[in-house]
Amino acid sequence: MRPHVFKSRGLTLIELLITLTIFATLAAIAFYSNENILSNNRAESYLIELKRNITFARAKAAADDQVVILCPVQQEKLVSSTDFSCQPNWSDNALVTFVDLDNDGQFDSDKDTIIRALDPITNVDTLSFSAPFIRFDGSGQITSAVGRFLYCPGAEDAKNQMLTVTLSGNALFNGTSEANCD
Repeated sequence: MRPHVFKSRGLTLIELLITLTIFATLAAIAFYSNENILSNNRAESYLIELKRNITFARAKAAADDQVVILCPVQQEKLVSSTDFSCQPNWSDNALVTFVDLDNDGQFDSDKDTIIRALDPITNVDTLSFSAPFIRFDGSGQITSAVGRFLYCPGAEDAKNQMLTVTLSGNALFNGTSEANCD
């Protein structure tokens, strides 16, 4: 006579709890890592798009022998296409590139032309630059202050990213930086 063998048809409660605990731990690790990865990617993507805008502004100034300005402006002014002045805060404002035909440093809706615009960064992040605007002359050279853009993501362990603007008008993406946003 053969002994009777019982076959299991499912998971025991202990097996199920162990599986759920392992899954929850892995999910928590993945979520924490993804938050930093997303913050780092957001910073890098924004600075690379800003680099494209700076390169385009320089090329436009040199090609058309005109003054081109890149600066932060209030989103409402940009949307309504009314006259505006550059704002000092790079974090809270949209970035706009415009041809300044009368060379007064301000956008005049009846004379000047907006050629590019960048949405403001997310409100948890910070963007800083050493000057209130970037001005290109007709040769494509910068006639304003030069310096570095520093993008600081709001996530706790995310890396700050840096973009350097040179006097010749070139923008260089530097990647991660130990510098802090002020």
